[in-house]
Amino acid sequence: MKRILFILFVFTFCSYAQAKKSPHGSDFRIDCAVCHNTDEWKKIKPDGFNHRKTRFPLTGHHKQVSCATCHTDLSFKMKDIACASCHRDVHENTLGNDCARCHNTSSWLIADVRSIHRKAGFPLMGMHASIDCNRCHKGGSGQRYELLPNDCFSCHKDDYYNAKNPDHVAARYSKDCNQCHGQNALFWSGTFNHNFFPLQGGHVLDCDACHKSPDYKGLSPDCYSCHKDDYDNTTTPPHAASGFSTDCKTCHSIISWKPATYDHDKLNFPIYSGTHMGQWSNCNDCHTNSSNLGIFTCTNCHEHNKTRMDNKHRKVSDYVYNSANCYSCHPRGKSEDD
Repeated sequence: MKRILFILFVFTFCSYAQAKKSPHGSDFRIDCAVCHNTDEWKKIKPDGFNHRKTRFPLTGHHKQVSCATCHTDLSFKMKDIACASCHRDVHENTLGNDCARCHNTSSWLIADVRSIHRKAGFPLMGMHASIDCNRCHKGGSGQRYELLPNDCFSCHKDDYYNAKNPDHVAARYSKDCNQCHGQNALFWSGTFNHNFFPLQGGHVLDCDACHKSPDYKGLSPDCYSCHKDDYDNTTTPPHAASGFSTDCKTCHSIISWKPATYDHDKLNFPIYSGTHMGQWSNCNDCHTNSSNLGIFTCTNCHEHNKTRMDNKHRKVSDYVYNSANCYSCHPRGKSEDD
């Protein structure tokens, strides 16, 4: 019975209040009892009005502020629920009006700057993850964060022009820094793609070991151009005296000088195949002058065949029984007619 009387009282009171013109305006359709009670009109029920049913649910710090902080009059009308309608934009519109992209209602502090940067197209990695924001965003107020170009050169122009080891300008290096430098790096040390001349084995060196000029140009990929002294000074076997090819790759690999693999059968004379296979013990059997492997002898082994060879070559003009003539007629060893 009391509840019915209370409802009738509130209804009567609200009807009377509306008749007297409600301070909330004629468009305010919420029952007075939702927010007010009979003990004291100005005392508002703390759990009365359900803000979750509006376009602006109260979360975080918005739960703690007084209604009058946002609703400046008793009509409780809100034309704009955007953050900027209540909060001054300290970033001076350099980041747009969507405050929720970086902030939340619990705190103005930014929880995950890296995520924001990643969404903006410039992930913070390596050295970029540890430097102060104002190193790149140099707005006058300290809180202006204008969108910056994503290419490295726009920020590192001075680094490019001042680099001397190597000299980027003289070498006409690309201004796309990512070709040599990575965003994950903590230092400028580059990772230049040297696939045109693989840096393997003995070639894993500091750049300056080969590149003597500041522009890192002028080098030939030919081994001999760098290893002439090695060629000239090698005595076992003597490369220069023996007339070895200056194409080092004939015997050596780019990874190491040793082991050397000389294809005697293909390049000179078959000793691992044909009639001479197994007929020798070491190089000196044919190359009796160890200081010059260009000198060889056939008659050292074939001396006992001289009479037979003389008889066999009676009808051959210009026949002379010596090593040079043997080789000129039999460059691949024993002929079919022998």
